[in-house]
This record gives sequence, structure tokens and C-alpha cells, in this order.
Amino acid sequence: MKSISLNLLVVICFILLTPYLSHSQGFENKKIQAGITTSFGFNFVKMGTSRLENNGVGTNFSIGLLIHKSFQDSKNFGFSSGLEFDFNAIKFQSSPSSDSIFYNYSNTEILPSTNTSEDLFLLESRKHKITQITIPIALLFRTDANGHFRYYTKFGIKNSFLLSNKMTDKGTEIINGSPTILKEKENINMTSKNEMFFYQASLGLSLGAEWNFIGSTSLVAEMSYYYGLTPLFLDRKEEKQTLYTKDASTGKINYFSNKATQNQLALKLAVLF
Repeated sequence: MKSISLNLLVVICFILLTPYLSHSQGFENKKIQAGITTSFGFNFVKMGTSRLENNGVGTNFSIGLLIHKSFQDSKNFGFSSGLEFDFNAIKFQSSPSSDSIFYNYSNTEILPSTNTSEDLFLLESRKHKITQITIPIALLFRTDANGHFRYYTKFGIKNSFLLSNKMTDKGTEIINGSPTILKEKENINMTSKNEMFFYQASLGLSLGAEWNFIGSTSLVAEMSYYYGLTPLFLDRKEEKQTLYTKDASTGKINYFSNKATQNQLALKLAVLF
């Protein structure tokens, strides 16, 4: 009975250890790895106008596919790409040094200067909820395997394409009449056509580690920093601008576009096969 139990224990141990005994052939020599990835990060916005300022740190969540591909005849050099859906939040507020900021709107649509509406809004703060599809492209530099681990760095560009932009505005609704009525309000799911740039490019540097935990399957963790190369918002023609201030003495309306760029710090996790 003891002999049968011992033999059974040996067989079980062999089955469990086989992936680890053969790991050097299973993951270090693979030319291509692909799998599922998710990340969480923080958005840091640099303003390009004195009329608006940051209102705290924004957030980012993404999910998608990740690919690592080695160059031919090389285990240490390659490239990385993938396809991800990004869900970003960025926040602004009117600057204390700026004149009051207004816009006209109808239902959930913010109107350009060529349209008029009885619905007038005094903007105090705004939160953008942005959905993008992203294709990162980066050079990949990896160390030799050290046991079940190897380490890498990436350098490349993250290309993001806008799918939707919804805004939540806090401020005061101004109902013109006799007398004028002021009412605190939150405008939810507001839209403004062509407010944001369709394409966003960010230059990124990543440091990561890969753990081969079974067979040729690896768990990957990396920390990335992305520097925004393109502006977040379009500098539109005056007749298409939506935000404006009023000169206190003359009542003259001055339209303007928001101006900002975005940097991002993100932690990514992935399972590669």
C-alpha cells in the first residue's frame, strides 16, 4: 500500500513539475505571445489656457489584447502592439482669475456661437468621459530568462482614436426673463460636436516583468508613462466655438476654445499564451 501511494505521489509531482522543468523551451524561445490585458492609470492634464484649470487627477481604465513579437533570430529584441478600449476621465474648472464662462445649449447638445438658445449655462466645472480605441506600437527589449522570470522595457507611441466624449457640467442655469432666474444645475451627458481631437498620440516608456507560471503561459506586469504629443481639443474657428466670456464693462462676447495636453501613468497586467 505504501509503495502504491509513493508511486502515485511521484506521478503527481512529475505532472505538476513538468511545465516548470520545460519552461525554458516553452516561453523564452517563443517568437510570438498574445493574450488579454487590462490597465488602470491616472491622467495629468496640462492646461494651455488661463481661463480653465485642473480639477484633480483624472483616471483611465482599459481592456483589450496585447502582443509581444520577437524579431527573427533574437530572443531579446522585438516589438509590442495590441488593441485596447480606453475609458478616460479628465476634469476642469473655471479659473478664479478668469471672467465667468458661459455656453448656450439645447437639451444635451452644446451649441456653437452661430446658434442661439434661451438655455444659458454658467460653467463652474466640467468632467469629460472619453472612450477611445487604442493601438500601441513599441520596440521591445527583453533580458534573458532568470528562472521563471525575465524583464523588459518598451519605447514607442500609443495611438488613440476617439469613439465618444460625454461631459458632466456643474454650474448655474440662467433663465432669461423678467426677472432673470438663476438655478444651480448639473448638466449630464452633454455633447459638443468636434470638441476633441479625433486622434491622440502619446510617447511612452514602459518597464515590465514576465513570470512564466505554467507551461508557456506567462503573467505580465508593467508600469508605463505616456507623454501627450497632440492636443486634447481642437482650436476651432470662432463660429464653431462654444465657450465664451462677457466683458463686464462693454458686454462684448469673447469666444474661446479649451486648450490642454495629457500625460498618463498606468499599471498594466496581462496573461500571455
